[in-house]
Amino acid sequence: MHAGFLATLGGRADTAAVVARAGHAGGERDATAGRQTRASPPRFQWIRSYLRSSRRPEGAALAALPLLLIYGYGLLIASPAARSGVDGVSSALLGLFGVRVYITVLGALAATMLLAVGLRLRGRLGGHALLAAPMALESTLYGLFLGTVILDVMAWQGLMGPLLVDASFVEHVVMSAGAGLCEETVFRLLLLPGTALLLTRGLAMPRPLAWALAIAATSLAFAGAHHLGGEPWDRFAFIYRALAGVVFAALYLARGFGVAAWTHAVYDLYVLSGQT
Repeated sequence: MHAGFLATLGGRADTAAVVARAGHAGGERDATAGRQTRASPPRFQWIRSYLRSSRRPEGAALAALPLLLIYGYGLLIASPAARSGVDGVSSALLGLFGVRVYITVLGALAATMLLAVGLRLRGRLGGHALLAAPMALESTLYGLFLGTVILDVMAWQGLMGPLLVDASFVEHVVMSAGAGLCEETVFRLLLLPGTALLLTRGLAMPRPLAWALAIAATSLAFAGAHHLGGEPWDRFAFIYRALAGVVFAALYLARGFGVAAWTHAVYDLYVLSGQT
């Protein structure tokens, strides 16, 4: 009797275990189905992947490489006025070592950047290279919109006029590439986070306030640098450049260095072309 009772209990226990496992498996299937149902459509997954990948350092380096080549080699055929005001390296290389060494150093720098990105991505270089087209489109839209606003403001204030006397379109392209690469590197890539770090670490300032002050300070420095480079002082020009600096800083923080640099280049080219 006891044996039969124990067997009955054992059978019930086995049955309960089977039911529990089945319920657990069913719950897992339901959870998986729920996750699949909640998953975004493939096109939204691609957009999220693009937004994430284009902000990574690898995407920024690949985006900066064409600007480096356009500006660096373009200086060899453009007038000295096309050189960026914050670029002291190119003129020093050309002056101290000559054209041949300059070309070699520039090519070695571009090759090193490409090799470093390739090693970091480990076989995914081609996929990241495909980001160039959507990044160019995104930056072009931002640059054209910002340039249109700036040109309207300049026309309203009577500031229209050529920035470079007798400048060709090629010089405009070289100057714009240099502005996007050099100015974004100095003011957004280096000074903006450096200033925010100094305020948070050195002065124990809250992060939101530190970043807000860093954006304001670097945008004012960005606007002032144009006048320190020889452009006559104009209050409205200083103001709209400072506001443009705030926009570029916001783009840098939201979309990364690559989009900010190309937006700046497109914006400059559009404004320069619209002034001539």
